[in-house]
Amino acid sequence: MSKRLQIDYIRVKRVQFGEITNLKDGVLTVNREELLGMVQSEQFGTVDIKLAVPGESCRILGIHDIMQPRCKADAPETSYPGIWGKLAPMGEGRTVALKGVVVSDIYYAKCNIKYYMDMGGECAKYTHFSKHFHIILDATPAEGVTDASYAEALKHASLTLNVFLAKLAIDMEADETEVFELGPVGPGPDGKPLPKVAYLVTHMASHDTWNFLVYGQSAINFLPTILQPTEILDGAMVWRYWEPNYYLQNELYLKELMNRHGKDIEFVGMVMANNVMKIDGKDTMGMMAATLCKETLKADCVVVNKSGMGHCQLDSALAFNWAEKMGMPCVVNFSAVSNDKPGDMLVISDSKVDAVVNSGRNYDLKHPRVERVIGEGTNVPSLLGYDVQGPFTHTTNFAYQGIWSQLGDCYVTTDDDLPDVPGC
Repeated sequence: MSKRLQIDYIRVKRVQFGEITNLKDGVLTVNREELLGMVQSEQFGTVDIKLAVPGESCRILGIHDIMQPRCKADAPETSYPGIWGKLAPMGEGRTVALKGVVVSDIYYAKCNIKYYMDMGGECAKYTHFSKHFHIILDATPAEGVTDASYAEALKHASLTLNVFLAKLAIDMEADETEVFELGPVGPGPDGKPLPKVAYLVTHMASHDTWNFLVYGQSAINFLPTILQPTEILDGAMVWRYWEPNYYLQNELYLKELMNRHGKDIEFVGMVMANNVMKIDGKDTMGMMAATLCKETLKADCVVVNKSGMGHCQLDSALAFNWAEKMGMPCVVNFSAVSNDKPGDMLVISDSKVDAVVNSGRNYDLKHPRVERVIGEGTNVPSLLGYDVQGPFTHTTNFAYQGIWSQLGDCYVTTDDDLPDVPGC
């Protein structure tokens, strides 16, 4: 029997600055000075809190993270345990989340990949994050602070805001509720056992900033391990830098597999592996992860997913092959497969990888001139040489927040129950 997780969502329809921080009738009011007092750190040079709203003529540059405000209802101090909060098992009990608003932070340290997005105009429709109100932590590193220390301080500060805002909703009646639990299943409609499906995902952790944490522990040198799916949805894993943690909080593959459990599949659980840089290590990780699916989870078939780009395509292909060698039919998800020449953006060429979901593509976007730019000094590598206020034309290619998640999926329909951005 798996853990039972209940997530209660309270919808936020408007966000504004005000004298008293509160949440009433769907309006979230935040006291800017109060929030600034929470996030001060010796690691920061300057700190500011900014708001961006759907439909605004605003471009956000250098996005480091986007998260939905969440906390454990009965013990908020254990939210994101080992990373921000006190150590405690995650993935069960009641979690409260604010829907329609996110805590975002931007990143000023050097990095070869930084994201940007438009809150309004024609290009806003390419990212579902334009549908959210953004409470933005805009903090620069203090002189002499290392990138790793800055990234750690930025994450701690954004999680402080995240939990603080979510706590406002603990005693409110939920607008909607999701419950996740993997109970026992019977045979299918034909009287035969349902196929046992495992989920194998490789996440990228290559150095101290480009890394993720599991209960506060760095994933670098992790061996493949089994986690409860609800732990991922509930803050046990947090990206330090690379992709929005929003995608872990709302991991669509996990949710879909859990929702179909007992209907047409038996979801037996997930195996998490860490991307490594050398080919022999990749092959070893693939074998160990597939073995856990086969021998421990007793899977009949496997869904493979990934974070990262070319490196993790290779990890996925090797895991795919090991699963098939062990008698488990496999399907793998890849993004950034060109629509013009299918496969020309893949780094693998393996005829044995014969069941692929193409879940990403590039877009040539014509960005208009905007009235406001947030994070102008972040030096987004893909926009160097451009007037970031616009207008300019640019191909997304992993540089546009919201098209690809850290799991390599196209999420343009995520949050389709939120209002569309005006004018899109």
